[in-house]
Amino acid sequence: MMTHILTLWGFLLSATSICVVAAAAPDHSAVKPSTREGGWMKRHEQFNQKVKANQGNIDLIFVGDSITQGWEGQGKDVWEKYYSHRKPLNLGIGGDRTQHVLWRLDNGNIEGIQPKVAVVMIGTNNSGNDRNSAGEIVDGIKAIVSKLRRKLPETKVLLLAVFPRGEVFNDQRGNILQVNQVIRKLHDGEHVHFLDIGYRFIDKDGTIPRAIMPDFLHFSTPGYGVWAKAIENKLSSLLGDSPVNVPNARINGAWTFSIGGPNGQVDSSMKLKKNGARVYGNIAMGEDREFELLNGGIFANHIEFTIRRNRPQGGEAIYRFTGSLEGERIEGEITAEMDGGKITQEWSATKN
Repeated sequence: MMTHILTLWGFLLSATSICVVAAAAPDHSAVKPSTREGGWMKRHEQFNQKVKANQGNIDLIFVGDSITQGWEGQGKDVWEKYYSHRKPLNLGIGGDRTQHVLWRLDNGNIEGIQPKVAVVMIGTNNSGNDRNSAGEIVDGIKAIVSKLRRKLPETKVLLLAVFPRGEVFNDQRGNILQVNQVIRKLHDGEHVHFLDIGYRFIDKDGTIPRAIMPDFLHFSTPGYGVWAKAIENKLSSLLGDSPVNVPNARINGAWTFSIGGPNGQVDSSMKLKKNGARVYGNIAMGEDREFELLNGGIFANHIEFTIRRNRPQGGEAIYRFTGSLEGERIEGEITAEMDGGKITQEWSATKN
């Protein structure tokens, strides 16, 4: 009788183990390594070439999608100040989901390197349009962290919460929030470090400002500045170096705004006010025309904002300003959009 009981008990334990193993191996698109068409493979192969050419000379990698790839675009000035001296490599490809990152990690993107830190922010492209459930996205992110730990055992993983997206509250944000609530459990304080900085990109009313994310998904230069500043203390601690401090220029106050007109230079009064990475103010053109600065942002000495104007002949003109501050003078370009076309013109401003 005892033999039968032990045999039955052994069978139950065995069956339970089989169930556990089955449950621990999810089978859906977010965890199945896969490739993409178009220019994706070319960029992937470029990564592999960089990895082969810099063996032993890569201390920091960023792994992700277009938001990470954007460090090479709108974020390039921020990258230069925060990361260029840290032997970095950007492994972001626009449009990537977790399954694409998994394939890249298996096919050369980290072969032969031992970075000190891997910054990971992935998953937003798995959300929305019924692509993957929150649980499936979690599985995909877990698989990426697990693969990094297995292939790069000496590398610290700085896992960032998936960033919020969409101008206002929406179901996709809710889906992402559910993902973040679970992946924070991957934090062990030794090999994997979780950091949620998403709240830094959102205003008090829950909206995402265009100054930070012009399309409510991808960052402006000031937006990348917010990202870099938010992770800097943790990142420098993991790298074992000194934190980088990049203060934003002092711009508050009255300025004289100048632009070339048909009859020579036209001067107007301009007021600027900085609040963190955000810029507010107005430009007064004449006694009865004052234009509010919209979507204003700043990183270091880089400033950008937009003005919208209703045209007398109908329609709207949009003026996008970018500029750099040197001392007490700003110089830059205005891109005017009207009638389906674009015109670029120089502008400047001097501190009063």
